Amino acid sequence: MQPGATNPRTEVLASVDRCGSGWTDPKPGPQHLVIHNTDTRAGEVYLTDAKTGDVYAEVDPLGAGTTQTLDITLGGGSYAFRCAMEDEQTVTGPTVTIAGTASGAAAPVASVGQADLLVATHDYQTYVLGRLPVLAAAVGALQADVARDDLAAARADWLPAHLEYERLGAAYGAFGDLDGAINGLPSGLAQGVDDPSWTGFHRLEYGLWHGQDAATLRPLADGLAASVAQLQRDFATEQIDQLTFALRAHEITENALQFELTGRTDFGSGSNLQTVAADLDGTETVLRILEKVLSPRYPPYAQTLALVQKTGQEAAASAPLASLTTAQREHVDAEVSQLAEDLAPVASILEPRRANE
Repeated sequence: MQPGATNPRTEVLASVDRCGSGWTDPKPGPQHLVIHNTDTRAGEVYLTDAKTGDVYAEVDPLGAGTTQTLDITLGGGSYAFRCAMEDEQTVTGPTVTIAGTASGAAAPVASVGQADLLVATHDYQTYVLGRLPVLAAAVGALQADVARDDLAAARADWLPAHLEYERLGAAYGAFGDLDGAINGLPSGLAQGVDDPSWTGFHRLEYGLWHGQDAATLRPLADGLAASVAQLQRDFATEQIDQLTFALRAHEITENALQFELTGRTDFGSGSNLQTVAADLDGTETVLRILEKVLSPRYPPYAQTLALVQKTGQEAAASAPLASLTTAQREHVDAEVSQLAEDLAPVASILEPRRANE
């Protein structure tokens, strides 16, 4: 086979009885594999290193009787498919050996089990529990400003309180409806910014920077303080989902691109870039807590962490988003977009996979 040529299309069966059947004599280089689930149950199919069990690729989910294509470049080594069908023990198919080398060959990743993420998730939960009193104190200062009709002080205290909340981005899934009450947007509400059901930080921001008086803002500040106090009580008995936690490093950055860098969440304070910096603080916290699990499986871990820090520092030091030149704005967009791309594999790497049983 000539260098760069693609192996012929090969159908590989996935089932408890015939896992990996059909893939018998591959050559190094690009593989075009058609995975066909001949089982009566849906399942997960992994292409693994036959010696270590490390995963090169996965097809998940694969419904009963369905087919999916797997394109991957493989070099020399020993490979085996692993099939994890619903309500069945995981089985491993025959070993297939490839001799030779291939440019751009995929590297395997050690599987992550539920236990691997348990400690990291617990550590993050402890971190959040430690930050919630700080958030409550910051919101209390904002509430007191509004109560005494000192709206200049309220505008000054709004930002540190809001940024404290933004740094907890990996926990939002465990906050439930309180996240909307604390940090919701008016998007989709019948009356938009005038809708009485809109509450939280951004509603206060809108009022503080649009000339609304203390009498209007006082119940909103009280409501925000009450929601944060409720969050403290509730979160003490909540548990962050391990799968959700593994997604957050990437999702936090995506949200910064979608909401902050488009200005969609600016209701007068002009603080989008400070919020991006706080979001990246949250991303850094997640990455550091996941370091023991992630860094051996993710070679650019150190470089990505450094880029998170650098981008956050630049965002925090920048002028308001609306005052940036086109070149400055493009630079920030490019940096955060690069982070989103670099962090995209993290969720897949950290997804718990069924091992041989």
